[in-house]
Amino acid sequence: MMKTAVMIIANNGFQDHEFSATYEALLEANAQVTIAAWRKWHCVWVFGQKIEAAYDLSEIKWDKFEMVIFIWWWGCLTQYLHDANYLRIAQEAKKLWAICIAPMVVSESGVFNWKIVTSRDDEWLQQKFIESYGGVWKDEMVIRYGNIVTANWPEAAEMFGKECVKLLEQ
Repeated sequence: MMKTAVMIIANNGFQDHEFSATYEALLEANAQVTIAAWRKWHCVWVFGQKIEAAYDLSEIKWDKFEMVIFIWWWGCLTQYLHDANYLRIAQEAKKLWAICIAPMVVSESGVFNWKIVTSRDDEWLQQKFIESYGGVWKDEMVIRYGNIVTANWPEAAEMFGKECVKLLEQ
């Protein structure tokens, strides 16, 4: 049976390398990958490339997908911080992957409560944000905790993709 995944990106300004490294790892593992964004439309990468989102966040239903991957960069922060559909998707996910700033916003959903996760940590103070929602932040490139995989920077994208494929295959 083919594994199914949905990748959540911003309509404008998501991280190219985080997306492509993870997407390619999933395709190599023969997963069916669907793209979703705040609105079904053109999505523009940080460096200008475009991709189409097949679904609005409000359309994501878990009878179609086994896992969700949250890909990030600054455009995502403005679209998804405090977004009810984004948080609902995180809560309903059977397997959840988040990279860069995504773990910070996902933490609002409560899914990281007492779980060890990582994220980018810089002037936005993601560590403190995650901990304020019950997560246990650790400075690592990639962390897997049960059915959750988190990663900190675009430089971790290949490791993130490989760890996600391991989880996918279970």
